[in-house]
Amino acid sequence: MHSNDMTKRIGWAAAALALSAAPALAQGAGAPCARFPDPSVGQTCYTVAQAVESAQPRLGIVLTGGNPTLGTASTGGIRLGILPRVSATAKANLVFVQLPDILAASAGSAAQTLNDAVGIPVPALSGAASVGVSPGLTLAPTVGGVGAVDLLGSATWIPLGSFDVEGFSDDTPDFAWGAGARLGLLRESFTMPGISVSVMYHRLGTVAYGDVCSQPQLGGVTQPGDGYTVSAGECGNGDGDPGEFRVDLSSWSTRAAVSKRLLGLGLAAGVGYDRFASDAAFGFRSRCPDGGAGDCYARFSDLELDNGRWSGFVDGSFSLLMATFAAELGWLQGDGAIDGFPSASDFDPGSGTFFGSLGFRIAL
Repeated sequence: MHSNDMTKRIGWAAAALALSAAPALAQGAGAPCARFPDPSVGQTCYTVAQAVESAQPRLGIVLTGGNPTLGTASTGGIRLGILPRVSATAKANLVFVQLPDILAASAGSAAQTLNDAVGIPVPALSGAASVGVSPGLTLAPTVGGVGAVDLLGSATWIPLGSFDVEGFSDDTPDFAWGAGARLGLLRESFTMPGISVSVMYHRLGTVAYGDVCSQPQLGGVTQPGDGYTVSAGECGNGDGDPGEFRVDLSSWSTRAAVSKRLLGLGLAAGVGYDRFASDAAFGFRSRCPDGGAGDCYARFSDLELDNGRWSGFVDGSFSLLMATFAAELGWLQGDGAIDGFPSASDFDPGSGTFFGSLGFRIAL
C-alpha cells in the first residue's frame, strides 16, 4: 500500500479520535457514535451500540431466569429439630436473544431469518440449591413460615462457545454462579399459599459477539475518550463483521412469588426486577474515506452499562413424594431505542423477550 493511501486511511482514525474531545450528544452505549458526522458511518455505529444495549439484559435473563426455586415460592424451613430442609434443582433454560444484524456471515442466512423472527436461541443448563436456615414464626396451625429464611445458590453452564452458537466467540466463558437469600412471608400449607421474596447476585465473565477486524494494520491509534477508550485504524484483511461487542454480565435479581399445590399439581407465579451492570466494549467497520479496497474500524471500550428490567413468570409443576417436575414460562420487558438508532431498522428494542425452563427438583 502506498504511504499516501495509508496516511488518508489513518486520517479517518485520527479524525474519529479527535472528535472524541467533543461533548457527547448521546447517552449510554450510543454516546461515542455522536462523534461521527457522516450519516452512513453514524448509522452503523448506532446499530452496533443498540446491539450491546439490548444484548446485556437478554443474556442476563439466561442466568437469572424467573423463579429462583423452580415450581414453588415456599421456603423450606427446618425439619427434625435443627436439621435444615434442603432442595436441589436441575433445569434446562432457553432464551431467544434478538439483536440487530451486525454479523457479515449471517446476512440473508437462515440464522439471520431466525434472529429476525424470534431471536438467537441461547441454551443453558443450571443447578440450584436452597437451604433453610430459619423456620420463621407460626401464627396458627396452618399459618407459618412468617420471616423464614432460605439461602440460595446456583451454577449455570451456558455453552455459547462450546456449541458454536452463531456469532459468539469460542472463548466466551461457559460457567456462571449466583448466590442470595429468600425471605418467607407465608409457608405453603393445606389452606394457605406460599409467598416469598428473594434477592440473588449473578455473575458471568465477558461474552464476545462478532469481530470487526482480527488483523488491524500498523498505524492505528488509541486514546481515552469522554468516559471510554477509543481505538481506530485500517483493517489488514477483507474479513470481518459490520459490528462486534463484548459485555461482562452481573446482576442483582429481586423476585416476589406465590405458589399453591393441590393433589400433586402446583402453580406458581411472580414478578421480578433485575439490575444489570457491565463493563462493555463495541466496535464497527466502515469503508475508508478514500474509497480504496480496504475498510477502517473504530472500537470503544471501558463503557459502563447499567440497565433495569421487569419480568414476569408462571410455573406449573407435578409433585410425587420428594420429587417435583416443573416447567416455567417467563417474559422480560424491552426498552426504548437509544438516541440515534435508525428508525427504519427491522429490530424493535422495545419488544420483550420470552424465556423458559424445564426442571426436576428433589426436596429433603
